Amino acid sequence: MLRKILFFGSLAGLLAGCALPGATSIPTAYPANYLPTVIYLTAESINATKAAEITPTLAVTDTPTPIPETPSPTVVPTLGPGFQLSAIQINKPGPMSKVASPLELNVLAYPGKSNKVEFDLYGEDGRLLGRTIQYAPQRPLGDYLYVKIPFEIRAVAEVGIIQVSTKDDLGNVQALVSDRVLLISNGDSIINPPGNTIYERAALNNLPDNPTVSGGVLSLQGEFQPYNRQPVVFELISNDGKSLGLRLLNFPNLNMQNFSTTIPYKVDVQTQARLFIRQADDLLSSPAYVYSEIVTLNP
Repeated sequence: MLRKILFFGSLAGLLAGCALPGATSIPTAYPANYLPTVIYLTAESINATKAAEITPTLAVTDTPTPIPETPSPTVVPTLGPGFQLSAIQINKPGPMSKVASPLELNVLAYPGKSNKVEFDLYGEDGRLLGRTIQYAPQRPLGDYLYVKIPFEIRAVAEVGIIQVSTKDDLGNVQALVSDRVLLISNGDSIINPPGNTIYERAALNNLPDNPTVSGGVLSLQGEFQPYNRQPVVFELISNDGKSLGLRLLNFPNLNMQNFSTTIPYKVDVQTQARLFIRQADDLLSSPAYVYSEIVTLNP
């Protein structure tokens, strides 16, 4: 009996000390005050793992390379047959500007052999209000000139006539242009932009530079823009001031118009002369416009 009791006791102890092969051990619980620390460490471990696995790719910003500006081309005026740049261009003041004393003039001029440019200011009744003469060095592209002409008028305002002219080496007027402004005795000047002063009013289509003409007749074809409604004079004048031939033309309006005419002349020997195309001012006894070219006349 005693042997049975000892046998079953030993068997119970053996079973208590051996674990079954498929059994899982129960984990030992953490203390209650240690649980937040465990959660924090676990989260940090997860974040570190993600950071190691994911390498962020930086976004590439496409910065365009600036394109340098191309300067605008300089516009060079193309002249039609017979047209020439004006020998005198009044750039300031423009037509019918309101001008207080002194009158300030900006001009581009080709003075010719005399190297003289004359500036005149007339009142509407023809009286001379001021005059000045400048010497210019004959630059190939023209001379930029600036002058001041003080003036006095009796009225509050009146029309003023600006005339700019050049002379040849013999003292003859070879080019002249006019402009009209409003002269005021008080107040500030109001300057208008320049008019169409780039080209000559006269364009000769059939004459080369320094032409030589024979047969007693000079034929002319071209275009002309009248300054006013006065007749336009075509005249051949010798170097000593003698008129060799004359023709008057009337134009129906003030637009650029075609013309065709002839000037009979008579010379006994080869003669150098100047062809003048001019139009009188309708307020003054002097011309409003003069254009000229040198020609050689044969019998």
